[in-house]
Amino acid sequence: MSMKINADEFDALVGEVQKHLGFLQAVGCEGAHLNPESLRIVRSWENPFPASLAQVFDEYLQCRRCRLASEGEASVFGAGSENAALMFVGFAPRREDEGRRHPYTGKEGALLTRIIEAMAMARDTVYICHAVKCLPPGGVPPGKREAKACRYYLLRQIQAIRPSVICVLGEAAAGTLLGESMPFARIRGRFIDYEGIPVMPTYDPSHVLTDPSARRPVWEDMQKIMKKLDGSG
Repeated sequence: MSMKINADEFDALVGEVQKHLGFLQAVGCEGAHLNPESLRIVRSWENPFPASLAQVFDEYLQCRRCRLASEGEASVFGAGSENAALMFVGFAPRREDEGRRHPYTGKEGALLTRIIEAMAMARDTVYICHAVKCLPPGGVPPGKREAKACRYYLLRQIQAIRPSVICVLGEAAAGTLLGESMPFARIRGRFIDYEGIPVMPTYDPSHVLTDPSARRPVWEDMQKIMKKLDGSG
């Protein structure tokens, strides 16, 4: 019989394991002798990521990693091609995204679609998702706790798709994937390596809609992505 644990219990369990390993090191333990069956189990951990988005989605449907699993107002997994060369990652869905079960609907979605088409691509040939899949009650932005919990599924999506380039939309999305220690003003517009995949941080469509002066730098970022995709950048 399987047993589910929540994010707090998981963090506590990891902490206890770390303490025990530290104790073993302190008393001089240099390793463990594994029998053939143990070796088989350990080797099965080498590629823990599912091979397809369908498997990731099935696991996501059972998610209990944070409070938004039961309290969230909107839940959007992602949409697009599993074979996408380009993957867009925003931060969190909006209420209007919930009804269509697609990320980036409404005005922000229309703008993102125009950007993709200007890159001579179709929206259904790229993959679009959010770093955080659910929206907290009242429409307030998710916090660091929710972002940390949901990052698990974002990484699984990346592993399943294995895009040639990832474009993160906005500071919060960039911080979730790349780490909060990277100031957005310093990394926007230049490629950052993540697990061998070039990641381009740029402004979120919602920012562009409120600040039209961001249109030019966003398009410059998209041109860099196009060059990277065709091998000339």
